[in-house]
Amino acid sequence: MGFAHPIMLAFLGLFLPVIALYLLKQRRRRVQVATLFFWDKILKDEQTVTSLARLRKLLSLLLQLLFIALLALALARPLVSDAITGARRIVLFLDTSASMLVQEGDGIRFDEAKAQALNLVKGLAQGDTMMLVTVDQHPAVIRPFTNSKRELEEAIKTLSPVHTETDFAAALEILNRLPESRQDTQVYLVTDGAFPPVAYTPGEDLQFAYLRVGETGDNVGITKFQARPLPDSPRDFQVHLEVANETAQTVAAELEFRLNGALTDAWELTLPPQGSAQHRFSQYSATGGAMEVFLDFPDAFPIDNRAFGRLAPLSPVKVQLVMEGNLFLESALLTDRNVALEVIDPAEAKPAENYDVTVWAAAPPNETPAGNSVFVNHWPPDLGIVAEGELKSPLITDWERNHPINRHLALQNVTIRSAQKITAPDSFLPLIRSFNDPLLLLQESKPADAAAEATKERKVLVFAFDPLATDLPLRVAFPILIANAVHYLQGLDSRDGWMNPVIGQRFSSIDLAAFQPQRGATGSIPSEDSAAARKTTKILRPDHSEQYLSEPGDLLRADRVGLYQAVGEEAPQPLFAVNLVSAEESKIQPSPTLPIQSETPVREIIDGFRLGYEPWFFVALLAVFLLIAEWFLFHRRLIE
Repeated sequence: MGFAHPIMLAFLGLFLPVIALYLLKQRRRRVQVATLFFWDKILKDEQTVTSLARLRKLLSLLLQLLFIALLALALARPLVSDAITGARRIVLFLDTSASMLVQEGDGIRFDEAKAQALNLVKGLAQGDTMMLVTVDQHPAVIRPFTNSKRELEEAIKTLSPVHTETDFAAALEILNRLPESRQDTQVYLVTDGAFPPVAYTPGEDLQFAYLRVGETGDNVGITKFQARPLPDSPRDFQVHLEVANETAQTVAAELEFRLNGALTDAWELTLPPQGSAQHRFSQYSATGGAMEVFLDFPDAFPIDNRAFGRLAPLSPVKVQLVMEGNLFLESALLTDRNVALEVIDPAEAKPAENYDVTVWAAAPPNETPAGNSVFVNHWPPDLGIVAEGELKSPLITDWERNHPINRHLALQNVTIRSAQKITAPDSFLPLIRSFNDPLLLLQESKPADAAAEATKERKVLVFAFDPLATDLPLRVAFPILIANAVHYLQGLDSRDGWMNPVIGQRFSSIDLAAFQPQRGATGSIPSEDSAAARKTTKILRPDHSEQYLSEPGDLLRADRVGLYQAVGEEAPQPLFAVNLVSAEESKIQPSPTLPIQSETPVREIIDGFRLGYEPWFFVALLAVFLLIAEWFLFHRRLIE
């Protein structure tokens, strides 16, 4: 045993003056009396009680010395093992995932979880410390170890569940990073346990308690949802969804599909008990906007009864085709209904910066124009591409399959009569190759001045062969290749805009600009340093609250199901939508046992003897009790 303040033991020096005061004899006062007859009797009686008086005096001395000793010991703050005091180090995991929004009685499941957590805080005793951790898709330490009940209660009262999955595996990893402690570490899991048991092997010093919340288990919800445009027509799209039935009965679920708030389709799915059903359908949208699937089935977990999507706005791509009689190329561009095509004679070619893309199927200009360009078998000298001869019947041996320009292309066995053998600067990316010879190259250049306007960026695509000298125009791949190239050079790939981000993802103002780009003549997205990206972004969240992103470090966390919209001078514009669509989170049946799988038995928390306070408190309390007792037994009559 040690002491926090050993210097306080100096108070034991008070023993000396107290003992001295007890040894000091009182001087008796001499008084003349008329007779000693009565005094002789008194003296005889006094002699009979001398031994008892001395004993009482000695006992009073011992009690006062013990009081001084206890007072000094209390001030010195003795340090003893936490096993004796029972002081605990508590880790409280509070589930804040989507399943805590399940309706239970007059409230939601999270109300019960908060009540359980607050009861734990109220039960903290002297010496206990608690760490508060919220568990959803991204577990977070809300309060590190503290003994302040007020701080812990205020933190718990401000919490609310989010619309994401729960990740208890990541949360339990926090236990492995805890510093060593002499105290017992007790872990409380306040959750419904509605997730597969987590594989975890706890250390020997950990004890667990599962505080289950919730009773309801029946639910029907959307567990998969995805929309995609058709490759040859971005205005036509398909929707795929899956609905799961977590009840013991066969369910007839009615679903509705809405575009921009208008009902466009409805159907019914029959779902077997504890089973699921899938549905796929096609739709058309000329303007883009917001789409929603609504599952009309009343249950305790309405959050998974809706799924949202955002249809990327399809602005016409202004394309200038400079050619002399290349009808195959003109037809390929006309098949894309999102292209506003203007065919120009070479002698009347207009400035390329006035168009999103200019296709040079005839003799190109002497200098590369500022706008985005496609050069077919000819190119300006300032590009640095040097023709070194002819390739006879080259074979397409490889192409960058993951590049957006080559999306959905099958180029094997394409017959090419001849192509140019070229060398190009390192700034060009070969997209299609015949062994080591490039056949299609892409160059993307950005202005040297980072603060320059985004419209000065330039993309160049170069064909090292004439498509008319191949059988490519007779293949389906040709119009797809041309459409991919035009959309990519334009700077807005509408197909990527259909993808829903993962719920819980964080976005900066630059990320948001990619969903709703500020298009100029070239249709490019603002760079990070551009004025458009630096301005304040006002976001309307699905719960109708607003969030402002004004500083570079400001982030939007998409943690609620629904549509996120940009608010400006005009009507709010849809940016993206996020959905729960989680088969695991839609299983809302609470787990009856601790949701941890371990190779060794998990130690459970057992309530035992606990002082609950540091030893000095009890020592000081005993000292006060002795002082009162000594006064009551030996000194009370002196003041009566």
